[in-house]
Amino acid sequence: MRQGFKLLLVGALLCFFVEGTRAQQATGSNTLKTGSRKRSPARAALLSAVLPGAGQVYNGKNWWWKVPVIYGAGGLFAYSVFFYNDNYNDFREAYKYRTLTGATVNGDERFDKFQTPTLKIIRDSYRQARDEAFLGLIIVYTLQIMDASVEAHLLEFDINDDLSLKVQPAYLPNSQFACAGIQVNLLIK
Repeated sequence: MRQGFKLLLVGALLCFFVEGTRAQQATGSNTLKTGSRKRSPARAALLSAVLPGAGQVYNGKNWWWKVPVIYGAGGLFAYSVFFYNDNYNDFREAYKYRTLTGATVNGDERFDKFQTPTLKIIRDSYRQARDEAFLGLIIVYTLQIMDASVEAHLLEFDINDDLSLKVQPAYLPNSQFACAGIQVNLLIK
């Protein structure tokens, strides 16, 4: 089950980073559409910190799929934290009772089938899974704040013909010998 959480986390990371690289859509000319209002990255980040997904809605770009991903991943990790924490607490109490008394845990079939060292191993695995799910929740929360801030920055990003970067192979003559290299030209008109 933990493998599924890791795959979900990697998928969420890829969605945010891939979509973040496509900040603006090209229009008919070489200028890019930046929206009708200027967006504040600080406000977008603050809104996302207070209410996850609010910064994406504030930016007004691709919020319709980002907000459900944020709440889906956040809900999954939050549910996992509670699920694993409940099981951890149950197995912790069972292990504590077994080590103090040496007896079975009140005839509870869920714990009686395990030896004492096995109870400890299961308890520790639930604790580790809980901690990993909590870390996933923190990562989703942090990523959505970063996504809102970066998206607000990129909405104002403008590329036009006044600025160009050209990278090409070059022949570099020298007094002793010649060599091949890379030439980078930055043109500002």
